[in-house]
Parts: sequence; C-alpha cells; structure tokens
Amino acid sequence: MALLGPSGSGKTSLLRIISGLDRPDVNPLAKVIMNNEDMISTSAGNRRVGFVFQHYALFRHMTVFDNIAFGMRMRRKKERPSKAEIKNKVEQLLHLIQLDNMGNRYPLQLSGGQRQRVALARALAIEPKVLLLDEPFGALDARVREDLRRWLRRLHKEIQITTLFVTHDQEEALELADRVVVMNEGRIEQIGTPEEVFHSPRTEFVMKFLGSVNLFHGRIERGKAVFGSWKVSGPEAGKEEGTPARLFVRPYDMTIVREGDPAHGSNAVIRRIQSAGPYVKIELEHESGENIIAEMSHERHESLKPLVGEKVAVSLKNVRVFTEDYTI
Repeated sequence: MALLGPSGSGKTSLLRIISGLDRPDVNPLAKVIMNNEDMISTSAGNRRVGFVFQHYALFRHMTVFDNIAFGMRMRRKKERPSKAEIKNKVEQLLHLIQLDNMGNRYPLQLSGGQRQRVALARALAIEPKVLLLDEPFGALDARVREDLRRWLRRLHKEIQITTLFVTHDQEEALELADRVVVMNEGRIEQIGTPEEVFHSPRTEFVMKFLGSVNLFHGRIERGKAVFGSWKVSGPEAGKEEGTPARLFVRPYDMTIVREGDPAHGSNAVIRRIQSAGPYVKIELEHESGENIIAEMSHERHESLKPLVGEKVAVSLKNVRVFTEDYTI
C-alpha cells in the first residue's frame, strides 16, 4: 500500500505512529491495529515493525553484514538467535537483495541503490509483521529508482509481507502499490486501487495531484454541466440550476480537430507546438480566454499537421465534473 501526497500531508507522521516512534496527539482513543491486536501502548521495539528511511540510516562504522545483523543482536537474550542462526539469516538476506559476497564491505563502499537494499535487508532481518518504507528511493537518481522499483515489486511477491511505503511520486505509487492512500493536509482524500484513484478520483485534489489537468469553470443548466459550448451529463436530479461546476480533463483526453469536422467541439487557437518525448504537446488559447494543453501522438500530429496560429476545434473524452458537494 502506498501513502501518496505532497510534502506536509502527514504521510511520514502516519508511518511513525504505526511504527511506535510517535504517538497520535489528537484523539486519545486512537488505535493501531496489527493482526487484530491494538498496538498503541506497545513500544516501538516490541512492535516487530521494519522501518526503512529515505537516507538509509546505516551505521558507517559497521560492515554490511553487521548492519543487517544489528537488529537480531539487539534482541533480548532469551529471544536472540544464536551466532550460527544470525550468520545463516544474514547470508540468506544478502542473497535475497542480490549482494552476495559484499558482507565485508562498508556502506561508503556501496552505491546508493546498494545501500538502500542493505537498509531493506536490515529491516527484514527481524522478521517484521509489517514493513514501512519512508520515501525509499527519494535520494536516488531517476534510473536507479526505476530499477529498484522493479526489483522491489519482485521482492514483495517473494516475501509476501504487508508493506506500506510513503512517496510523493505519483508514478511510483501507481506502479508499485496494490492500493493507494491519497493524503492531503493530514486527511485521507481517497483509498483505492491505482486504477480507481487515477481514473475515478473522488475529489478535485486527487484529480489535480495525480497528473496534469485542464480546468474549466461553468454551471449546471437543465441537468447538464455547461462549459461554454461543451455540455456534459449533470449531477443527480434536484441539483440547483446555476450551481457552479468545474470540469477537469487530462491533456491526452483532449482531441484536436479541424473546424468543420463532424467531431467539432469548442474553438481554440494553437499558440505553441512542442515535442515532448513520446507525444506532442499543443498549447492553445480557448475561446473562453483560458490557456489549455492537449497531447497527441506523433502519428496523429503528422496526420493532422497543425500550425501555430491556426484556429481549431477541441472535443473532450473522459472528463470529471465537480460541484461543491458532488462528483460525476
């Protein structure tokens, strides 16, 4: 499960409360349930929670082997594994994180990606009930993050441990998580599968946070949400006439056509055309005066051959409409 949201939304605070490092200070009746047991009064050391921090938090004076073994060696004597058991466990984990034969190295002798794998192995060494990852790839460059995401997904399928990870990276959350919790200002905006939160956002915040959007202001007229020459299905019967409405549409859900095309939509003028890797970005000035962005494939661009300054029509797909208290 991913905890997704901007900085300051409460993601790390929630993770620290689950781990026992912090206590909730708002509701004295708050509970932290693990395996049907309330852990709110259980110390962090006794919760059997593995925690991986963004900046690794490895002991620089210890070898990789000793870093991974640390949690097992710190257990109470009656629960502490034998030296042979610790050695065997560390070797298993080194193999799991694909760092065999690196047990004698020190953290400074490893790459950032390797250090993060060691931090993960150290968290797994205590056989946690739940694994908590706080921005685990935030300190790494884009290519290493991408490689580690694929590796972590495979690892999770293998170890089958309940995992919560904090991220502000939408792509990371949607790629890795089975379920996503979108947070904002200490509140949960939506919980759902990656498909649900992306394609069926319940709030304006979720819609805007999960990708680039165009916003149009309109109102409810005769059961329809009207935005200039665009009319889309309105909310439930009984919604007051004239209620303000806001339409959100992603750039790739805007279709540009020539004026006079049967799919004629709302008029706009092309102001800029820019290649953006796998697609072409078109900046337009809508007839309402608002600036909008559309995206199209290179194949579509070659076929249409739009020109800067050209007057075109724009039609919409997969829109989301929000009023004060309703979403469609």
